[in-house]
Amino acid sequence: MAWKIGGLIDHRGSEAHQKIEYLQNWPAALTAAGQYGTRDFSRSIPFLANSMSTLLKQISQGNPRYLFDLVPQLAGFGNVYILTVLFFVSHGRFPIYDRYAHIAAEAIAQDLRPDSRVHYRDLQKWDDYDRYMDLLRAINKARPEQPGSASMFISRPVDRALWVYGHFFQTGDKSYPATKPAQTYPDAPMRSAYSTGPSKGVLSGRIRDLCQTTSDGWRRREIIVRQGVDGYPRERDQIRLIDSSGATYDLPFIKGAGIPGYTCLGKPGTLKPWFLRHYAANKIDGVTVYLRATDRPNEYRIYTGAEWADFVLENLNTK
Repeated sequence: MAWKIGGLIDHRGSEAHQKIEYLQNWPAALTAAGQYGTRDFSRSIPFLANSMSTLLKQISQGNPRYLFDLVPQLAGFGNVYILTVLFFVSHGRFPIYDRYAHIAAEAIAQDLRPDSRVHYRDLQKWDDYDRYMDLLRAINKARPEQPGSASMFISRPVDRALWVYGHFFQTGDKSYPATKPAQTYPDAPMRSAYSTGPSKGVLSGRIRDLCQTTSDGWRRREIIVRQGVDGYPRERDQIRLIDSSGATYDLPFIKGAGIPGYTCLGKPGTLKPWFLRHYAANKIDGVTVYLRATDRPNEYRIYTGAEWADFVLENLNTK
């Protein structure tokens, strides 16, 4: 549970001492302080431990749903957490559940290209989990030789690969509410996008050649940004970008994208220092950039494709 909840394992200390070291006094307190408050597992985890023989008997008799149906009685637990328990007590015979793996599996089943929109819905019922397993079975059939334990429903390398792949798709499961209008543009709505994972509140953009060169040899370019399901960003919306050096850029969205579903990020020259830090001055390749929301309205961190790949892999390593 400490692994699944996150933020409860001292990874550096564990490596140094060659044993699991915990944070927040987890083994004794069984409480976890996180972004959404403190969750108290001090009764539910001992209950599961004391009921283990019954749980294992139900699972061995072909009734894994017995454990899933205990969720209303277990303080701190939701459907995803109890499926984590099912994964471990069944030694992987039932797959761990992750929304990004689910998104990836849906995208593969629908033969969608990366950056497409996947119709995804949070897991609510056992039937949703059943359908998720059907998607994974199809992937298993396409790749029958899997390393690792034969008892595993799906191998750990494939699970990790799906988790990464799922971050390359958009979902229509969340829209971002409008807040106070920007001061510079009185009619423009400000939007908030809050981020708790690699693809929460993520926008993707493309660098586009403006076919002009300035006197110092700078090849002018701009970024066009794909709009989300709620139409954000629109013309006259404003955004603050923070790059990897900590520099900030305050920019409006402007006319000129010329492609349905995209908005142009202007003014092009404002981002020149960022472009020069990462790309050649006189050459432009058609590359993708990523904007990831912070916890402040209209504020995003900007990543090159390489920086974004590093960010996703870093989060994968802590998964």
